[in-house]
Amino acid sequence: MSSTPSLLDTFPIDLTKFKKITLDPTNPTLTASQTSDLKANIQLFRDAIVCFTATAAARGVSGHAGGAYDTAPEVCMLLAIFNHSEKFYPVIFDEAGHRVATQYLLAALEGFFPSSHLLHYREAYSKLPGHPELGLTPGIKFSSGRLGHMWPLVNGIALAHRTRTLFLLGSDGSQQEGNTAEAARFAVAQGLDVKLIVDDNDVTISGHPSVYLGGTFDVGRTLEGHGVRVVRAQGEDVDAVWRGICSLVSENGPAALVLKRIMAPGIPDIEGSTHAHDVIPVASALKYLSSCTPNASTTSSFPTFPSHSTLSLLYSSIHPSTPPPSSSSSSPTASPLGSTSTRGANRIVFGEAVCSVLSTLASEEERKRRVLVVDSDLEGSTGLKSVREGYPEVFVSSGIMERGNLSAAAGFGFTGLGVGEEGVGDRGVGGGREVVAKKDGEEGGEEGEEGEEGEVRTGVFSTFSAFLEMVLSEVTMARLDGCNLLCHFSHSGVDEVCIEYFIQ
Repeated sequence: MSSTPSLLDTFPIDLTKFKKITLDPTNPTLTASQTSDLKANIQLFRDAIVCFTATAAARGVSGHAGGAYDTAPEVCMLLAIFNHSEKFYPVIFDEAGHRVATQYLLAALEGFFPSSHLLHYREAYSKLPGHPELGLTPGIKFSSGRLGHMWPLVNGIALAHRTRTLFLLGSDGSQQEGNTAEAARFAVAQGLDVKLIVDDNDVTISGHPSVYLGGTFDVGRTLEGHGVRVVRAQGEDVDAVWRGICSLVSENGPAALVLKRIMAPGIPDIEGSTHAHDVIPVASALKYLSSCTPNASTTSSFPTFPSHSTLSLLYSSIHPSTPPPSSSSSSPTASPLGSTSTRGANRIVFGEAVCSVLSTLASEEERKRRVLVVDSDLEGSTGLKSVREGYPEVFVSSGIMERGNLSAAAGFGFTGLGVGEEGVGDRGVGGGREVVAKKDGEEGGEEGEEGEEGEVRTGVFSTFSAFLEMVLSEVTMARLDGCNLLCHFSHSGVDEVCIEYFIQ
């Protein structure tokens, strides 16, 4: 690895100070000693998350620090419950796989690899990728997939282990996916003893659900609508969180604890912002860790907390990795070009291309009439941010609902001409065909209705290439319905962020 070995041989925080706590969830009241031990573990867990996820920022990759940091209280409590009874299935499943830092820290605490290896988080060839991969990283107990994949799977595990209670960490982002609605109804219908603990921090990649979903989306009420019993608590109140978890297990059957909290509470510069969703900047990590001086509840955990200068040297020693030489003479040996100040990223070029086409339309009214761009909370990641900034009249900031979003974009471009009819032919969906939307002698339509003669409406949709499989049937239906639809699937290449998936 390219980083300085002497600085990366030892994890700066002593994880052996993490205490093995046992808590009985039939007792909702914590003793002073239990509270003190829990808070010490939570603090250590959060400090460790900040410490090693910031190494990803230092090496120029992503890292998703905020979600893993947020859920430390409930994670520490679940570990204590697992120590109490075998009734509880001893895996902390997580439907938000990008919070994988939690799983790596748990694996290190359990001794599956040295804690120093955490300092290679998200580094190419480290086997510490951006989502948990069963069979790749020692100690990882499940593959999470993308948002929406885990709850249905956990339902099946619950069916196989009817006498046990299963816990699943949730998020307000993942709860927007259609899969979770299906999973909730299934769990209720089958009476599964699945307990969901949702980090409801109102932050996703590109915005705040309370804003882009129009203030109507409420995780708790949505789950209640499916028949799930819901408990609510403030996520930073340790006693309240514990009482909430105890309430979950007090009755059999599906239940959810919705924890309201500001994202990344206490982390300078990024608390409560969308920046907390991704990797913590090195500067913010240094500010946070430098402020973590031992106090009454944590002195036993941090007798020798790393100094600011030690951490600064650690982060400054880290650089992007160089791929190892090819072991096969038939493998390509050229280094990837990547993007530079003069060579743009494909996703950015795509957004700029859409903007250049929009600029040729005569007026705002015409753009609104002819083009609809639907974003799935990925505008900065897939290149649509420039469209929102330049042409907000055509842009819809939607939630994490790829299938519905793609179909909405397709529906905007619906022509009424099926496959094989005149106007479709062999050019396929979005093939530039002319569709007459106004009959001779009729007046021009109102906004959102028919436009000028020969005018074509086009819907635009984008997401990651890894999520393409989520929308295959919707793409097929768009084709069968003869819709003008432009889909952009970004991140289809290989780089340091995703390289683990290609070396197994």
